[in-house]
Amino acid sequence: MALIPSNGILYERADVAPSPSKDYCQLLVTVKEVIYRTWKISLRSDAKHVTPSEVKDSHEDFLCNERTQHDIRRMFGKNTLEYVMRLAEGQIDYFPRLEENLIINILKFLDLEDIGRLSQVSKLFQQICASNELWEQIYRYHSESSITPELQKLAEERGWKRLFFTNKLQIQLQLRRSKETRLDAVLATKLQLPKEEKR
Repeated sequence: MALIPSNGILYERADVAPSPSKDYCQLLVTVKEVIYRTWKISLRSDAKHVTPSEVKDSHEDFLCNERTQHDIRRMFGKNTLEYVMRLAEGQIDYFPRLEENLIINILKFLDLEDIGRLSQVSKLFQQICASNELWEQIYRYHSESSITPELQKLAEERGWKRLFFTNKLQIQLQLRRSKETRLDAVLATKLQLPKEEKR
């Protein structure tokens, strides 16, 4: 499994510049270069002939290019600039590049507080930390008893995260109610009298 994409892109981001500007910017960090592109957007007639600009630096050159660093900070913020600087220094974060099932297998060992903190790191981790797949793994890892088919069905209906935070007495009550509801439905269909024939 290759942790670096075949196109060599480590990071990519694009957005409209902060107000009042309407310029469009794109930032690419590859294994060899930092590429920063801007498209000037203006309603003025003299701006129609302005071509997009591109700054393409090697990682080493980017670390010395204060102008491009300033532009990236203004456009994308301090955190993005710091992240790009770390990539240019060779500090590549391999963890989010793992396959999702591997990330889930690692995260199930974390404390709940750490999962909460990790969910605030990025959209990727927010999605993974809220996923039913992760909470099923956490539930199974922390469960002292085996998962019955009834419990599995209840988890499919209510979600593993909700089930994890429900105490055992409440789970037993919900299982009993769920079983009674299914039994009532079966009895109702069996006891249903045939319709009277029309005379």
